[in-house]
Amino acid sequence: MVELYLHLLNTGMIRDFIVAVNILLFVVTLGLFLTLLFHKVHVERRTRRLAALKERYLEELTHKCYEPSLAIPKPTTALEYDALGAVFATMLVNVSGAMAASVRCFIRELGIDAYYRARVRSRSWVKRYVAVEKLGYFGFPELKPLFRSLLDTERDTRIIPKLVWALSVIADRDDVPFINRVLKDPLFMSAKFNEYIYTNIIRAFRERDQEQELLELLTSLMDEEALPVILKRDIIQACGSEMFLIAKDLAADCFRRFHEVAEMRIACIRTLQRFSAVDMEVLLNECLRDADWRIRGVAAKSAHLYSAAVLGSLRQLLHDESYHVRINSALSLSRMGEAGLEVLVDATRSEDRFVRDVSQYVLKRLIYAS
Repeated sequence: MVELYLHLLNTGMIRDFIVAVNILLFVVTLGLFLTLLFHKVHVERRTRRLAALKERYLEELTHKCYEPSLAIPKPTTALEYDALGAVFATMLVNVSGAMAASVRCFIRELGIDAYYRARVRSRSWVKRYVAVEKLGYFGFPELKPLFRSLLDTERDTRIIPKLVWALSVIADRDDVPFINRVLKDPLFMSAKFNEYIYTNIIRAFRERDQEQELLELLTSLMDEEALPVILKRDIIQACGSEMFLIAKDLAADCFRRFHEVAEMRIACIRTLQRFSAVDMEVLLNECLRDADWRIRGVAAKSAHLYSAAVLGSLRQLLHDESYHVRINSALSLSRMGEAGLEVLVDATRSEDRFVRDVSQYVLKRLIYAS
């Protein structure tokens, strides 16, 4: 081997090989650099053209809303479709009623919905994602079968949440089982996402003046044993977030029915707080004495909305072992007028250092605020 190496070295073959490799590496590096440079130029140019098209289409569509006779030519390139789709999505987020109906008519006239319907079958997940998103913004009720079929066939975890969102925006009673089939997976997304989806469902029913039908649907979901309690909690949270007031009795019933699940009780309390359900004072008093500090803290946070009968319970909670319970109790007392302030002033003379500290802190906040 040594003799072979010396022979190759003497004949210059190794040197030629090293030079050839270096030349090849230089050519490859140069090719990659030029490719990145041309790609950067192409992307920047496309972005500028897209922005210019959006500005032009927005101006034309604004004029068309007031002058229906104004003709807008159909897009012919993918870039024009993308620009128009983005403009229509932005407009539908900011308008409603008759104006939204007019915008949807323009979408159909220009074939934008058909363009994105075709793209939901693309092999590229990015194109499918954008298509589902745009169709979701358009909010056509006739898209429900499409979204349902895609939920049955789509396997990309980046697109499934967007499909659930798009269906929730236009959901009716028959769509909810398809949505729940995805949401009930404990590994899918988060509780906040579930709540967001159900706020969309509540809005969709409300726009169709079907609030009573939705209440009946939610009541049946609470009876459904196959549905996880955690998802039921998120539904109750959504009722509070969307101020679905006719669900007040449902929230109170769920508090009793799922009494062993602290997360559900907390969701029910928060929802009733948002509704300012002062007729639920018996339930509040029960929560103020609960063994779980989280429930005591949540209940104390809104206790100022109720009658002076809760003053005694709040006074006792100033001695609670949990800081969150103590501070929420003190803040509620500070919002209950002179009676509550008297309790706080008296607490500043307590032998319990923690009671003195939290009372003084809240009183100082009031002084600074004034």
